[in-house]
Amino acid sequence: MPAPIDELTLTKYLRAKKIDYKTTEVVAGGLTNYVFRITDSKGKTSIVKHAGPFAAFSNAAFKLPDERMDFEVTAIQEVLRVMPSEILVRVPKICEYDRECRVLMMTDAGRETLKAAYGRQDTDVIDIGRSLGQWLAKLHALTQNTHIRDDGNRNGRRLCRYAYENLAEVAEKYGLGVEYAKFIDQKYGSLLQTDNECMCMGDFWPGNVLLDEKNNNSLTVVDWEICLRGCGATDVGQFAAEAYLLDRLRGGKGLLDSFLDGYKKAKGSEGVHVGADRQFIKGVAVHMGVHMGYWPAIVAWADAQETKAIIVLGYKLMKRGDAEDMNWLRDNMLQALFRW
Repeated sequence: MPAPIDELTLTKYLRAKKIDYKTTEVVAGGLTNYVFRITDSKGKTSIVKHAGPFAAFSNAAFKLPDERMDFEVTAIQEVLRVMPSEILVRVPKICEYDRECRVLMMTDAGRETLKAAYGRQDTDVIDIGRSLGQWLAKLHALTQNTHIRDDGNRNGRRLCRYAYENLAEVAEKYGLGVEYAKFIDQKYGSLLQTDNECMCMGDFWPGNVLLDEKNNNSLTVVDWEICLRGCGATDVGQFAAEAYLLDRLRGGKGLLDSFLDGYKKAKGSEGVHVGADRQFIKGVAVHMGVHMGYWPAIVAWADAQETKAIIVLGYKLMKRGDAEDMNWLRDNMLQALFRW
């Protein structure tokens, strides 16, 4: 049976599987998988996602195990099992999964990501940030005993470490200290291979949060294939870095502060005082700094001058986090984690 890698092979696959469809379209923005939206004869839309043995963008150059789709299915099932159903933030529901072909069919959660919607005047960024922070804190609290297969997703751990392992290249380009970048990878990147506190989403950022205007602006977290056993500070740090970039470069709407505030307060309701947890704040700061110190050099956010300023700030954040300089972190980017 042909794997769906374009609309032609998709239609052949749908016919072979006798899946009702009327129209198909490619969903733009995916890098590692082939993603499509299909509309059935009754007008209902669904998402079809296929994982091949390499990243979709790479023409077979960037190899990835196709079993990553198994982890996505496992993650979605576990979240649906443990998370309260009344929460505004949700995950897609699985319609069916063809494990042999690594094809997943899910409910359609909307066409617009939070990253894209951030700039719209009617987007309530504060409420969204707070809701996502609360939801993520609950996910981390409720999955401390959640099993994610025997290796905890070895490939997911490798991908999460990608920025750490390649940080030295950006450091060399901007004259920021190659040896320090290697030190950060050795000390903190290595922890991604062994951390085992809870279930982490693994790729938690505004581009993986969908807004559905047809369903009361509900929020759906998608792309769970990197889901792993790890430390919740990495999820928080990644989203915090991307929220900071949106706030700094797209309108200053307060996504970072509201997200951290929501996470902290929800953690407090679970009996964990985030503001008193130096190791957690340290982990958030370092991971946020690595993200800011690497990805803006790879993905265009701003002009060269602004990009360098953000990368330099990322390195400062790493250093202040590593030194456990709580006064600096409290007075600067992580203020919300210290308020009570």
